[in-house]
Amino acid sequence: MSKGNSPLVGIGMPVYNGAAFIGEALDSILAQTLTDFELVICDNASTDDTARICEAYAARDSRIRFLRNQTNLGAHPNYNRTFRESSGKYFKWAPHDDLLQPTFLEKCVAALEADPSAVLAQTWLDYIDDDREHIGVYDSALTETSGDDAVARFAAVILKPHPAYEVMGLYRRDALAKTQLLGSYHGADRTLLAELALLGSFRQVREPLLVVRDHKQRYTRAQVKPGDRATWHDSKLAGRLSFPTWRIYAEYVAAVRRSDLQPALKWRARLKLLQWWLCNFNAGRMVVDLFAIPFPGIVGVAEKFKQRIFSPAPGADQVREGRAK
Repeated sequence: MSKGNSPLVGIGMPVYNGAAFIGEALDSILAQTLTDFELVICDNASTDDTARICEAYAARDSRIRFLRNQTNLGAHPNYNRTFRESSGKYFKWAPHDDLLQPTFLEKCVAALEADPSAVLAQTWLDYIDDDREHIGVYDSALTETSGDDAVARFAAVILKPHPAYEVMGLYRRDALAKTQLLGSYHGADRTLLAELALLGSFRQVREPLLVVRDHKQRYTRAQVKPGDRATWHDSKLAGRLSFPTWRIYAEYVAAVRRSDLQPALKWRARLKLLQWWLCNFNAGRMVVDLFAIPFPGIVGVAEKFKQRIFSPAPGADQVREGRAK
């Protein structure tokens, strides 16, 4: 452990019914070349063998702490709990179905240690399918987040199409603690990254060290209707109306208002927020949010139409079609 018996890195693994893949994920974490970490697993009241598997790993490695919620809180409250329950100078969320190459922590820590102004480090993504067959490698679309201009970093996050998987990178803990963490709505990963971009730069390790399993039960594949997405994010939202695109925009506006930017920079950021309406079909998504109240299926139809006619979703779909950067 690091000085004061606090680990250098805290890892949070939120999980619900992850028995099929969690063993592999845990093995990949325990195989890290950087060994000064703790792993906090929060089981969201799973009904499969998840708890048994995690308890067995925790019994044989003192760096693992296993917690179990009495009821399913929803994904994002559980994600946030893993952050609050962990410690360390750095922090990473580790989905139960992703894998880390052995040097992931070592190289991401090195990137942040080399640049005290950076708040987040991420690697390239190596996509695999259910059977661990290689799909392809995805480079980041957020290259502009590495600069010193906070508004340019913010603009890259809110205006460019990207899979938002920087959210699964390695954070500087004190920077992440200044944010709202993950809100209970679809797209909260984007607003978190926007907040972070206003705080500091992102660093990229140009190697595919994070292995992302693109399987049928992933949230982005399995949850299509707004109501299902809202309940997945937070169980308290079951049955409530959901306007996720409107919420994302409101959170972008609030992030700029809360920031420590000088007034002139805030005005520059607000101009980028006006530009947001003209990018990536955002105005159309606002309209779809409204029509989704009487016609919930329209969200999935609109997303498939956009991807088929214009471009595949950034990330796994781009890789599958050979169009990733």
